Amino acid sequence: MNRKQRRTAAKIDKKQGVKGSATSAADTVVQKAIAAAQAGAFADAERALNEVLARFPDHVEALHQKGMLLARTHRVEDGIVLLQRATARKPAESLYWNNLAAACLTCNRSEDARSAARKAVELDPKYAMAWRNLAMASSDLGQHRDAAEALETAARLAPNDADIWSRLGLAQLELRDAARAETAFAKAVELDPANAESRSNLGVLLTKRGRAGDALAHLEKAAEIEPDRFTTALHYGIALTLSGDSAKALRWLRRATSIKPNSDVAWGALADAAISAGESAEALDAAKRAVQFEPADRNHRARLGKLQPGATPRQTLIELDLGTLQSSDQDKASEPSTSLDQIFIR
Repeated sequence: MNRKQRRTAAKIDKKQGVKGSATSAADTVVQKAIAAAQAGAFADAERALNEVLARFPDHVEALHQKGMLLARTHRVEDGIVLLQRATARKPAESLYWNNLAAACLTCNRSEDARSAARKAVELDPKYAMAWRNLAMASSDLGQHRDAAEALETAARLAPNDADIWSRLGLAQLELRDAARAETAFAKAVELDPANAESRSNLGVLLTKRGRAGDALAHLEKAAEIEPDRFTTALHYGIALTLSGDSAKALRWLRRATSIKPNSDVAWGALADAAISAGESAEALDAAKRAVQFEPADRNHRARLGKLQPGATPRQTLIELDLGTLQSSDQDKASEPSTSLDQIFIR
């Protein structure tokens, strides 16, 4: 115990007039630590919590708060240890289990996160955020139907939470239920019109469903909100290509490749836009880069082969399908085009 901690312990001891007054004084220090953390004064909050734990090593709320503080300040594993101690000391507190789940999610401990979140919802079936965290853990484990069901419960409990609706849209996409995904994304946009992620995901889904006009309105707005978001630039550029505005598409897809220069998807989409715009040199360069970053992709290799010098005009005719190559004389036995589901924001 350092000097400051001894002073705090002495102050606590001085306040002992009745049984329990020391822990009451410790509770006051914890509340001050919470206020400091909420104000962004993490170092002050941590010092206060350390002082309490030096005097009362098993103070459950101090363990809980310090665990969350460590998780928030990039010491997640250490934070998880304290949160586990808090749940052991007070196993009927759903908040502690939920926060343990949230901490586990940040460091890919999905099994632990699922177990903790499940405990939280067992203790409090109306805890919307715990249902959301259970869904996130289930999704990470590939259990997409469980994730969708958990998010549907969360949406019923917190119908005005845009994030829950957005996550529900992603879960429905994993189940290949485009209609329900569209409904969920549209609800997320309605609740939070300034969220570029939800607008971008709704836009690319509408594009995929053949409603490019409706899609462009959402993608254009997403681009206005966050023009430097990779997925927004990529989705907007692809939709513009499909709508026939290849010149504008080129500008946004160039932006996408500058934001994420190692994305084979972005370079492939840029190649397709350049083909539509008649920019053969740029199309060839982009196609080469797509193959460079993902040599095993058959679409990338096929596109490059059709753009190489000596290819016949007929070979370079391309029918765009959401950014993937589909030649007009495509062999029916060839590999199906890759779905854009893989690049939805997650």
